[in-house]
Amino acid sequence: AAPGRHLADLGAGWGYLAARLLERDGIERLDLVEADHIALDCARQNVTDPRAQFHWADATRWAPDRKYDAVVMNPPFHTGRRADQGLGRAFIQAAARLLTPSGQLWMVANRHLGYEAVLKDCFAVVEEIAGDTRFKVIHATRPARGAPQRARD
Repeated sequence: AAPGRHLADLGAGWGYLAARLLERDGIERLDLVEADHIALDCARQNVTDPRAQFHWADATRWAPDRKYDAVVMNPPFHTGRRADQGLGRAFIQAAARLLTPSGQLWMVANRHLGYEAVLKDCFAVVEEIAGDTRFKVIHATRPARGAPQRARD
């Protein structure tokens, strides 16, 4: 089953998550949002499904034409060469803001990144649904309407 009809891949990179999602039926539109123009060009080549829409934009400031049923993401945690967990937190906050009240977040993250506090601030239900020693997959539902708009440091 599809996670919804109208989805976003925030920080879509070269399109891996989007391509896997579009293997499913039931998705009407998937917005790939990516700030790196070269990565977005790669995504355009890798994701040829007509349901995909490509947006060269900062995912943390993205303002779509309507809210999403689901957001998927593997948020970046570097600004240049410097580690910046605030960037991942800003992605989580953006996802909460962009989702419908019944929307879902599906997030892949490096195991060592501690996003649980901001996830619990932004979503009523947060659970780790898969993972290994290096990665974790988080499913979060019921976004808080008063979700913080800016990353906490």
